[in-house]
Amino acid sequence: MIVKVRFEYEEDIDYMVCPAKVGRNINQLQKDFFKWLYNRENNHPYWEVVEEDEEGNIIYGVCYGTDAFIYWLNKVRFTKGKSVARVIEVPKVPPKKNNYVLIN
Repeated sequence: MIVKVRFEYEEDIDYMVCPAKVGRNINQLQKDFFKWLYNRENNHPYWEVVEEDEEGNIIYGVCYGTDAFIYWLNKVRFTKGKSVARVIEVPKVPPKKNNYVLIN
C-alpha cells in the first residue's frame, strides 16, 4: 500500500510503501510513534538540545522527518523479519486510497 506522508506546516510530501496491514492501521501507528518519539526514556537520534534553563537543566526537543517514522516502523514497532516500510519517489500510479499520515 502506498501512504502519503506530509507535514502539517510544510508543503513537503513523501510517499512510503508498506504492507496493507500497516497501511490500514496508519492512524494508530502514528499515535504510537509520537508516544515513542516524545518519551525521554527512549534513546533515539531525533533528540535535540533546545536550551538550558536557569538551573542548568537541559531542555530537549525533537527534530525529525519521514525518516524517523520509517525508522520507528522498521526498528521499533515491527522488529521481526524484513523492513515493513520504505520511502519511495512519487508513485507512477496514484494511490488507490487517499491514506496519509500527518506529521506535526
